[in-house]
Amino acid sequence: MTKKDVTTSEQAGCLRILRAASEPMTAADIAARLGLGGCRESKRRRVRLIIKKLRDSGSMIGATRQGGYMITDDVSEYRDYLEGRQNDQKRIFGETHKKKKMLVDSKGQGMLFEPPRIRVGVASMGLA
Repeated sequence: MTKKDVTTSEQAGCLRILRAASEPMTAADIAARLGLGGCRESKRRRVRLIIKKLRDSGSMIGATRQGGYMITDDVSEYRDYLEGRQNDQKRIFGETHKKKKMLVDSKGQGMLFEPPRIRVGVASMGLA
């Protein structure tokens, strides 16, 4: 089993936890209840992977930035979540595109390949 493999027991456990929760749960809370090992970031990534697998298999799991993950049976609520997520991705893409445009040099390459270097020659420092 590789790190990326998510077991069915992890998926089932996560679904049970989310269904029993009365409010959104953070990844850290879910990881603690599942008994996942590792550092905080490893646990968070593992929970994100489990949630992704559940969403891919049809579970309607939404998330909030502050509260965490929650499961819903309301299709319109889940659709609203997905549309909001899509808008966030468009906003991030737009910001990135705008920042890249600010870095364009006279040749149109910008700083795609390497940042500009400040070169100081020995002669310009009066040491030659």
